[in-house]
Amino acid sequence: MKLRQLIKECNEILDLKLPDESFGVEQGDDARILRLVGCFKAVYDELYRDYAPSLRKTVVQSDGTVDLSAYRLCKVVSLVDGEGNSVPFRYGDNALIVEAGKYNLCYARLPDDVSWDDEVVMPSPVIGERIVVYGILREYFASVNDWTNAKQWDNRYKDALQVACNKTVLRLPVRGWL
Repeated sequence: MKLRQLIKECNEILDLKLPDESFGVEQGDDARILRLVGCFKAVYDELYRDYAPSLRKTVVQSDGTVDLSAYRLCKVVSLVDGEGNSVPFRYGDNALIVEAGKYNLCYARLPDDVSWDDEVVMPSPVIGERIVVYGILREYFASVNDWTNAKQWDNRYKDALQVACNKTVLRLPVRGWL
């Protein structure tokens, strides 16, 4: 689903009565659309950070610091040397502070920027558009200080995420279940 389609769906739920021309190939400049796009960005980052991080691995060279500007790094999952031993590090200003050497870095990546007519790539196949819409609506109501509706949409958002992310496993006894 494209970003403009997500925002259009939010428009319909909120009954903002934005004209259909606002959802063309070019993004409209209506303040409500800009607010909804900002809400989308907050939810999209949250999903990638907290619920379904996009993990990447790479080899990095350090001379005391590792420059992270080439990566859209959210957090380091592991940093190990060539023998698989964990290496202590500290976060610096867009860098990792670590002893000189060559290391294997596993990190959670932030999502790519999404523009108006781009396809929204979900961080996980179990997280659907409905969950994102719930999150956008939560953020929208919080941004206009409607805390009652924000709480309702927050509950829907978190419940949908919990159902999507926590799959129950049914275990049958080895014998005697017939």
